[in-house]
Amino acid sequence: MSQQPCVQLRSRFGNNYYFGGTSSSYCTAPENNSGEGSCPPGSKIRGAKLLWSDKVKMKLRRRATLRWEKPPKKVLFVKKTRDRDVAAKSNEMIEWLMSKGLEVYVETDAAASAPANCKLWQPKDSDVDFGIVVGGDGTLLHFANLLGEAEYYRRNSESEHHNHGRPLPPCISFGMGSLGFMSNFQVEDYRSILTSLVAASEDDKEVFITLRTRLECVVKRKSGSIEPLFSCLNECVIDKGQHPGLGKMGLLVDGKPVTTVQGDGLIISTPSGSTGYNLAVGGAMVAPSVPCMLMTPIAPSTLSFRPVIIPESSTIEVSIPSTARTEGRVIFDGHKSRVLKHGDSVIVETSSFPIPVINSKPFDQDWYKS
Repeated sequence: MSQQPCVQLRSRFGNNYYFGGTSSSYCTAPENNSGEGSCPPGSKIRGAKLLWSDKVKMKLRRRATLRWEKPPKKVLFVKKTRDRDVAAKSNEMIEWLMSKGLEVYVETDAAASAPANCKLWQPKDSDVDFGIVVGGDGTLLHFANLLGEAEYYRRNSESEHHNHGRPLPPCISFGMGSLGFMSNFQVEDYRSILTSLVAASEDDKEVFITLRTRLECVVKRKSGSIEPLFSCLNECVIDKGQHPGLGKMGLLVDGKPVTTVQGDGLIISTPSGSTGYNLAVGGAMVAPSVPCMLMTPIAPSTLSFRPVIIPESSTIEVSIPSTARTEGRVIFDGHKSRVLKHGDSVIVETSSFPIPVINSKPFDQDWYKS
């Protein structure tokens, strides 16, 4: 298996991030010259020392510029299905990429309609340098789920709180769908856009990127058994399923009881997912670079719980108590679901490995425009 070229991301405020290479963990360069463990600027208290309560996962900064340390060679191409216009434009783009010397990988379902020289992407052992998405936000969601479910990138869910996953490759999304909060580029300009992206190893080339938060979710059964890890780019929804009665769920944050949710359900969303189901039920819109999670009840029957935003370092647990009238259901990014029986729970944390999404403009300008 070939090594993935290391990708260096330089924060808009000076911090360096590294993806790929020989390291299997997410790491940052020191914030200053005072050595490891020192307080970064802006978090010092005069006359006191701080012992952090939050687990260290990602730095608060999400907005950066990308530099390849080695020119990229392997591309995973994911397109919207059952759309003739998308299929035709995708094949044109793939032919162009291969003419530039790039290896293009496609999913099994797309192999039959793709150009002959494409390679088949194998989730168990394949690694790519970056991804190209052609479609809408749903297609980018599929790309994130595709990598999130791939054994190569997954965390060992049997080792709780010990992340053995791998960083996800950067991706660039071209809009040809119905929704475009995360599809920042016009497909008609793909030649110049992709040329600039591939050339981002040069000092004068600047590619903007946002590290979009993902969720890691596990289902814990009443017996104590843990189901394999699920990853979400948008949201994890816990609801009452097909039952007509009032749903009831226990909510814990950082191991402490917060409230009993009574209503149709609860949405736990990332900032990226804040413009989806979360927004439809009255949740806030949050810029993708904000380090947080959103908890938004669905049709709550009480006034004691309304939409809230909490730190991304928190751990959320939602359980179906024995006193609930109905069983529950959990849905991951609208993609997979599991039935929750009485005594079962869902544990949700922020992933240490975000999905790096390439932007056309710095900071959150693409998001505001969309």
